[in-house]
Amino acid sequence: MNKILKDGFKARGIKGSRFETLTDIIFGFSITLLVISSEVPKTYVELQASMYSFIGFIFCAILLFSIWNDHKTFFLRYGLEDKKTNLLNFTLVFVMLYYIYPMKYLFSYLGTVLYVKIKQALGDNSEGLQLAISKLVEADLEKEQWADIMLRFSLGLFAIYLIFLFLYINAKKKRNDLGLNKLEMYKTQSSIQEFLILVCVTSLSILIVLIFGHKGFLYASLNYLLIPILLKVHDHFRSKSFDS
Repeated sequence: MNKILKDGFKARGIKGSRFETLTDIIFGFSITLLVISSEVPKTYVELQASMYSFIGFIFCAILLFSIWNDHKTFFLRYGLEDKKTNLLNFTLVFVMLYYIYPMKYLFSYLGTVLYVKIKQALGDNSEGLQLAISKLVEADLEKEQWADIMLRFSLGLFAIYLIFLFLYINAKKKRNDLGLNKLEMYKTQSSIQEFLILVCVTSLSILIVLIFGHKGFLYASLNYLLIPILLKVHDHFRSKSFDS
């Protein structure tokens, strides 16, 4: 007898597969790369300066864990191992390994800038702060290069969300084989719509950068604030339609 998950799905993939295990390892490796790709501090001042990128590390880790959770949820729900699912899963692993460096670079820089501003506002003038500022100056890129980094980041996120969209569409097509009930079909369709929203938001960021270049960097970044708003609105209306 299948275990029932909290969201009402039968846990068809509770045993897991070798491919899922490999994917979990890749996610763990990606988290590790966030840390080991940084140079080990040689002095206490360098250690202080390295902590200024901690906010960026937190943002990266949260994003990676959210993607991992989406992956875990999908395979717990459906437990699919067909050729299309395996191909999409392999593509996801490939994209994750490529995506980690643009994501780390972007969040590390922005996180350090944010933390420096906070420490300066609190009156901090330590050697560690000055070293962190000097590293920001050394890493200062031209405006066009920042646009390129945002484009790479958005393309990676677009590819990841698109893969999840295809995974759910494939699961919906196999509804008869899986024996999905009314609630499971409703939630499957909801997930398809949610990932379609995510694909659209990332597409908009890509278009902003392509059209406006470095001038659109700020707007392309702020565009991602639409995600929690749109998902909340979508969830509200989907809940109403199910109740009716």
